[in-house]
Amino acid sequence: MKTYHFNAVVEIDGSIRLFGLPPHKDVEVLVLERTGLSEEMQDWLSDIRARHPFAKMSKEEILTALRHTREALWAERHAN
Repeated sequence: MKTYHFNAVVEIDGSIRLFGLPPHKDVEVLVLERTGLSEEMQDWLSDIRARHPFAKMSKEEILTALRHTREALWAERHAN
């Protein structure tokens, strides 16, 4: 199965034109109405900020954690 993504505006009569679909193939069309996208994005960002381990760390704490990870990965990759 191949997925095609289109962003288009629906015409006044409710129609939409799609180009680039494979000829003589059965396709399924799914329509998602994008309302409240900014609210969805804000909710998503709030969720990430609440769950991500770096969200409550200072810049220095994040850099320390990243350095530790970098050193651990280097040791794993360059071990005999």
